[in-house]
Amino acid sequence: MNIHRSLTAATLICVALAAAQAHAAEIALFDRLSGTWDVTYDIYDKDGTVRPYHGQVIYSRILNGGALQEIWTSDIHNKVPQPYGTTLGFYDSKRERWTAMYVFPAKDYKIIVSGGEVDGRIVLTGRDEDGTIQRWSIDNIQTDSFLYHFESSHDDGKTWQVVGLNHMHRHGV
Repeated sequence: MNIHRSLTAATLICVALAAAQAHAAEIALFDRLSGTWDVTYDIYDKDGTVRPYHGQVIYSRILNGGALQEIWTSDIHNKVPQPYGTTLGFYDSKRERWTAMYVFPAKDYKIIVSGGEVDGRIVLTGRDEDGTIQRWSIDNIQTDSFLYHFESSHDDGKTWQVVGLNHMHRHGV
């Protein structure tokens, strides 16, 4: 009987350790983005015209490491990049996914997206206030660069339109 209890206890410990490692991996998903990044924004108008802008994004852990904040700047209105939006994200262990809320006060825009790693990319989706599906995906993540895609779908994900593509390069590298 004691051998069965020992085996059961060992199994439970192994399962708990595996779950803790998986949880730690999910929390660390965005850690490689920590720091300051120079951004070249390609913003796509509905007619396909691309408007380039420049700015920076600062990714930092806040709230004792329990959340990630992104502060976005752009030179859209003048030559010196100014802050315009922020994202707060955290790993939701109950739903086993990342959840993020983006706020752009000047445009009275806000959205909540969620998701995680999909085929080596980070993919977050959600619906904006009009019901349009928004998809944010990060790929080609290197130590000094990555791409951040913003897309929308008006047909429940059957087709996607590129809204923006951010070319990210680690500041000072």
